[in-house]
Amino acid sequence: MNKLYALFFLLSFLLFLFSMLVVPADAIARIPFQGDQYVFPERNIVWVLALTALVFALLYLFTFKFLQSSRWGYMHFICFTFLSINIISYSFLQRYAMDKISELFTGSMAILLWMQLIYPINLLMGLFRRKSNF
Repeated sequence: MNKLYALFFLLSFLLFLFSMLVVPADAIARIPFQGDQYVFPERNIVWVLALTALVFALLYLFTFKFLQSSRWGYMHFICFTFLSINIISYSFLQRYAMDKISELFTGSMAILLWMQLIYPINLLMGLFRRKSNF
């Protein structure tokens, strides 16, 4: 049973609600990258996460039968959820302790971003092994 798309739809909806109800409209996030600081509105960051979750929901809806393993899909959902929590908490907590937060979140964010490759790997392995009939 394909419930992954429903989980990603739910996460997208919750992120959108969070951006509208919780994130202040004037809040900004400073993201340090290679010595420079980039400034983004926090609400837009959460919207991008919600739209990414929506894209993954549509991908899982239309390509579920081609995937190698549904367990990899659930692992992808968990990693994406933790990535969203990590990004939201980073932008929230940097207001209070920027020096420690940057070091702490950089490693975990990198790992969770690399884990987003689970979906294409899962899809390619499913297609190459011809698990499903076209």
